[in-house]
Amino acid sequence: MNPVNNRFFSLPVADTGQISATALPPFSGMSFSERLNSAVREVNTLQNVSDLAAEKVMLGELDLHEGMMALQEADLSMRLLVQTRSKALEAYKEIMHMQF
Repeated sequence: MNPVNNRFFSLPVADTGQISATALPPFSGMSFSERLNSAVREVNTLQNVSDLAAEKVMLGELDLHEGMMALQEADLSMRLLVQTRSKALEAYKEIMHMQF
């Protein structure tokens, strides 16, 4: 996934977890499950940031453009995560139907 834009980290979020603003290099020694868990946490963080950004736009504390960027980033990350899940399930089903 693309690194999260640093300006969105300036918004206070209750559950920031251990997500950093830097992207992990591919094959950095993490297992697939660790990578998947990290991606899910990152998507959750982006969803929380976009919710907060929407609230701040409604209160006039954040520019509409910034709010829309946060929403789009959260939307794209969720779509990517869903596609990844679908591909993983397809691969699992394909493996289950293999005859040895």
